[in-house]
Amino acid sequence: MSYRFKPIHLLEAFMILLAFVFIYPALFVLVSALKPDADIMLRPLALPSSLFLDNFVKAWKVMEFPRVAATTLLITTLGVVGIVLTSSMAAWMLARTERRYAWLIYSLFAFALVIPFQIIMVPLAVLASDLGLTNPLGIVVLYWGLGAPMAVFMFHGFVKSVPKELEESAAIDGAGTAFIFFRIVFPLLKPITATIAVLDALWIWNDFLLPLLVIKQGTIQLAQMQFYGQFLKEYGPLTASLVLSAVPIIVFYLVLQKYIIKGIAAGAVKG
Repeated sequence: MSYRFKPIHLLEAFMILLAFVFIYPALFVLVSALKPDADIMLRPLALPSSLFLDNFVKAWKVMEFPRVAATTLLITTLGVVGIVLTSSMAAWMLARTERRYAWLIYSLFAFALVIPFQIIMVPLAVLASDLGLTNPLGIVVLYWGLGAPMAVFMFHGFVKSVPKELEESAAIDGAGTAFIFFRIVFPLLKPITATIAVLDALWIWNDFLLPLLVIKQGTIQLAQMQFYGQFLKEYGPLTASLVLSAVPIIVFYLVLQKYIIKGIAAGAVKG
């Protein structure tokens, strides 16, 4: 029985090759973290001859990893919680308000999605300085504003799939606005909430530019600059610090990954 080669097999081979191309940088970082600087420079593509863990020890001590990780976790947690709460409430009211101004406000949120951060970063840094937001708690407020457009856009589409009859029945029974939202509407937004939480957590945890402009120090990404400068390049500790910083957010992503595609599809199609 002869085997006939099908075009689909060529496509599969191409996709496997493409997947390897995208995953190679992560593998390179992991392998480099287990090698001394000399081996990284002389044999960058070679596998480590033995497990060299000194890079992780040095990265942990020099970065003061527990301190900067705690600060980054605080900023990420408060940022995500604030974005989810404020954006879900705003999207709910905009979706349920049948007035022209509601459509206009929603359009402004949608328009903000196409504005590159590089255009507003200098005015934003000046504004943060003027308002006294140049600290870990202050930058959280900036993340609320920057994350709101995407979150409102996604919540708005999902809220339209929630039957109005549930809210009307609760209102007839005497329930207030806060009760209706937090006890009826918000629990039904679980898929899109998880999606937004994961996407924003990945963004805030790995963000480098905004902390550099606003607080100058204290986060994991800013602490990693100690290993790479004009006259100093310690590739081993640098790659080890990248691995250390990636582990927590990868675990968070793996826990909630099943909600991402489900929530994005639902928020984009429903309504």
